[in-house]
Amino acid sequence: MVHAVIVEDEQSAAEDLERYIGKFFAERGGEYRVTVFRNAVDFLTNYRADYDVVFLDIEMPMMDGMTAAEKLRQVDPYVVLVFVTNMQQYAIKGYAVNALDFVVKPVTYFSFSSLMRKIMRVLQAKVEKELVIGAQGNIRRVPVSRILYIEVARHRLTYHTEDGDISGWGSLNELEKELSSDLFSRCNACYLVSLRHVRAIEGDDAVMDSGEALRISHLRKKGFMADLAKYLGRRQ
Repeated sequence: MVHAVIVEDEQSAAEDLERYIGKFFAERGGEYRVTVFRNAVDFLTNYRADYDVVFLDIEMPMMDGMTAAEKLRQVDPYVVLVFVTNMQQYAIKGYAVNALDFVVKPVTYFSFSSLMRKIMRVLQAKVEKELVIGAQGNIRRVPVSRILYIEVARHRLTYHTEDGDISGWGSLNELEKELSSDLFSRCNACYLVSLRHVRAIEGDDAVMDSGEALRISHLRKKGFMADLAKYLGRRQ
């Protein structure tokens, strides 16, 4: 299921995009869903972490698309973003917010279908597991591969990622069950560690790619070292 979002104040332009999405999936097969917002404020206020691709108009009232894109990237750095614009030169700024591409109005089905094939290739390459985290009243989506380790303190979880820390509530024991034991291991009661991001073992510490040293407890050292050896062995 591909969940596409159209943020477009011009009704005719939004209808064209929605019709093109339907035609594309009718031709190639597959399930899809389209959600339409008429302005960026409503889009961001009602943002959900299950969106796969966002078609964002640049010139809109209340909040322009470029400003909206900057705010979007604060809550979701990973969703596929495509700008829809009347003027091609605006799209150059899209690289600053990691936009995949842009389409120029009036959009033709030929150009749109070519773009959708590119989008589908990107989405298919993103099949890795993601965690959806409830954090400070917002929903954040994080690819598992970008998590360095997860820390618990009094039922409060801190996800230490390559893109910064995210705080939330939950159980480290439940997360340990959810995440692959081939990729994550407990080095002590407080830390669930991504084995791919362990740079070195120095004494009783696991040194992460970030440079942080996480203490390996005596009780968990044998199991942690065995998990790390298995992971490194599979990479050979």
